[in-house]
Amino acid sequence: MEQLNLAELLTFNGRSVVLMPSDASARQCRERIAQLRGSHDQAFIETITVMPLDQWFAELWDASFPAKQVLRPIQLLALARDIIESSPYFPENCLNSMAIARQFVDAFQLHAQYRLSSDREYYLFSQEYQAFHHWQQALQAKLDEQQALSAQQLPAALLSMLTEGSLDLPDQLILSTELSLSPAPQYFIEQCAAVLSIKRLAIDGFKTIPRFQSAAQLAQECEALTAWLGDYLSAEGEHANKLLAVLVPDINQYQPVLQAVLQRQLYPSGLFPAAETQPREPWLFDGSETLLSYPLIKSAWDLISLAPKALPLEQFSRVLRSRFVRGWPAARSVRARLDLRWRDRLGPETTLKSALALAKKVERDEPEVSDFLHDLASQLKTMPRAQLPSEWVRFFDQLLLSAGWPNADNDDPVVEQCRRGFSQAMDVFRALDRQLGPVGHDSALSWLQHILSTKRFSVSRDWACPVRIMQYDDALGLRFDAVWIMGLDDGALPRRVEPSPFLPLELQQRAGLEDSDPSLCLQRDRALLHSLLASAPQVHISHCRESDVGSPQGPCSLLPKWQDDELRDIGNRYQASGQVTTPAHDEVRGVDPSQRDSIRGGTGLFKEYASSPFFAFLKYRLNLREFPQPAEGLDHRVQGILVHDTMQHVWERLKTKAALDALNSVQLEALVRRCCEQALQGPEFSVARFGESLLNIEKERVIRLVCSWLEEKEKPRLQDFEVVAVEQLIETKLAGIPLRLRMDRIDNVGGKHLVIDYKTGTINGRSLNVDSLTEPQLPIYALVDSGRLESGQSIGVDGVMLAQLKSPEDLAIHMRSNWANSVIAKRPDKDNDVDSPEKWQAELDAWSTALQGMAEGILVGNIQHDYSQNYDRSFSQFLLPLLRDTVEQEDAE
Repeated sequence: MEQLNLAELLTFNGRSVVLMPSDASARQCRERIAQLRGSHDQAFIETITVMPLDQWFAELWDASFPAKQVLRPIQLLALARDIIESSPYFPENCLNSMAIARQFVDAFQLHAQYRLSSDREYYLFSQEYQAFHHWQQALQAKLDEQQALSAQQLPAALLSMLTEGSLDLPDQLILSTELSLSPAPQYFIEQCAAVLSIKRLAIDGFKTIPRFQSAAQLAQECEALTAWLGDYLSAEGEHANKLLAVLVPDINQYQPVLQAVLQRQLYPSGLFPAAETQPREPWLFDGSETLLSYPLIKSAWDLISLAPKALPLEQFSRVLRSRFVRGWPAARSVRARLDLRWRDRLGPETTLKSALALAKKVERDEPEVSDFLHDLASQLKTMPRAQLPSEWVRFFDQLLLSAGWPNADNDDPVVEQCRRGFSQAMDVFRALDRQLGPVGHDSALSWLQHILSTKRFSVSRDWACPVRIMQYDDALGLRFDAVWIMGLDDGALPRRVEPSPFLPLELQQRAGLEDSDPSLCLQRDRALLHSLLASAPQVHISHCRESDVGSPQGPCSLLPKWQDDELRDIGNRYQASGQVTTPAHDEVRGVDPSQRDSIRGGTGLFKEYASSPFFAFLKYRLNLREFPQPAEGLDHRVQGILVHDTMQHVWERLKTKAALDALNSVQLEALVRRCCEQALQGPEFSVARFGESLLNIEKERVIRLVCSWLEEKEKPRLQDFEVVAVEQLIETKLAGIPLRLRMDRIDNVGGKHLVIDYKTGTINGRSLNVDSLTEPQLPIYALVDSGRLESGQSIGVDGVMLAQLKSPEDLAIHMRSNWANSVIAKRPDKDNDVDSPEKWQAELDAWSTALQGMAEGILVGNIQHDYSQNYDRSFSQFLLPLLRDTVEQEDAE
């Protein structure tokens, strides 16, 4: 077949059609033709048409006024799923029929595209082949019944029209040399050669020796790329109007890391936009975004997926706080307070009715806080059980209208484009009437979500984006000024073979289906790599020496051997060094003496400071709080409250060890049960929130836990004791910091006072040591009566005890006191306990020094943080959307 270049293409007379591998390559080809002809001569538009192969087939079909409709892939999927679910070949234990339907539709398309045989004898050797043969015949019968066909069946349908002479063919058909033809379109084009001229278009490539670079892991690879982009883009005069490409094997794997590195190093101003200007990042991820990835569309999805049934509380929260519903921004503050109320009092799942019932208190003062939710609730009452997709579209439109979506200026180009894309997605869903018929709400949402999450969509930009980031296959046929090929390791190319499980392997290999044979796959990937290496005059190649899981990786084995092999190692010997200057002390403004009385936090402030001064500063100086996250079941806080309240009620009744010893096991369990049931009357244990069944399960667990504690740890105590106080409240000060202490329990043991603190988690005796003091609560209790704290109350603390009530199998005690602390029999190796007046006094002195140091650090503004420690939380839980609350608001509740 004769080859020609772009300049020769312009000399042809008549009408020419140029077929390219993709929309992007067709668009670039049109731009080059325009440059050759000149910006003022537009005559070529009428004579030369550049488009992808599939588009040409579709236009040929539509121009012939056909009787059959070409179905979209989603329409084929709808027909296929119904056929599969009603088929005897559908397995009863299948959890996801949609996944099977997708694979079958792919196989159905490949069967037509590669002109595979339909003889039954090929499909007898496995259950998958038999299922495909049965489903294919059923789907084809459905298509014939509806006068429809798939896109991959177009070449065969056009072939019959070609013999009749009813196709509007061009004078010349030009095929790009990088266009790969499967058997069905290739056979059709070969038949066209009898009536038109067919030639090949060779777009000149570049001959260059790439520069190689390796990195330890993905983050370092992205940083090396960003440094190169920065140097390239900084020379604005030399590289003006240049097009750079960053090619990656998997856009989903690379985009999060690459986006973060680009924003941090290449375009940091985008993270801190000025008030007058809007950041305009110079890069674009091609083909990585879908409609559902845009906040405006996510908001619409949250609204249309509302239903009268129980839904995740997080969805109601997003709807309430959304900027795309009416009332925002005027009511956003009061809606945030309502959201906090929901999260405190509702479970992980709730209904709109329950959420609105809880909003009545807020609505009395701010009626507009949830007015749109009432409108949505009224609209949801009219929801039918089942209807056609087009009727569901009208219902969804009414829901969005009731919510005031999108609550934005229609002149906003982003809003306008998103609404247009959403409307197009609704049109696709509306077109499923004939294939789906009447469907329920859940089924309608399932299909609509599939459309929104698979439809590629990106907002067009009105500024230049010289850096295009795309996958290898998407760059086929394109030309750039410079290219960086990332991730080109031995796992990226050649790719693994993945034949269709529904098509006989023999037929796939005989037809030349690339994914069916390693040699064909290798040939395809070699051609792809050759095209990428010739796509720009300057090419960089990089790969990671380690995968995400730490396994070693080498460079791609398909790379050719250049004569100058030293170039391979240029990038492998680079080193980066730098010096970071940090202040000697992390400090912020100290607490003004006039403000010390307003410091809140109590012992929690010192506990947080002992863990990290920075965390303590965030929580108690800035009053930052984590955004409440509803948990499944009862969270640890609620479980702890139930244990503490039950223990309180038990000792309020028993008072002494003698009363405890007088009870047998049955009597003790009856007492604990009554106390636990009394504790469950508290406001934290709402039956509406947790359900009666869950609360009963938790009640039985706590009863067993408390009984085990009393039997195993309290009854065996060696000395009689009397519980003189439970939940004792004391107000005092430490270095001017006000403290409100609530002691779980105080025992009188032979005239000495023992303070007991219950812990429903794991305790560690070392947490009371001065060098690792992470539980300052009991040391503060011990110092109350020693004259070291400013307290007008006196309890005479002689000892402290940590009591671990984690589970009946995990009970423990740790005690320190000024007398022999053998409250229960202990092991003989425990000879280093604090159990004498001398040791106790030394312990008090050490605690006092440590706590005074903490208090001074809090007051002067120390915010140090030990990054070497492995904390059980991250900064993000304080720095994400946070709430500022006050004591007045808490008391009002």
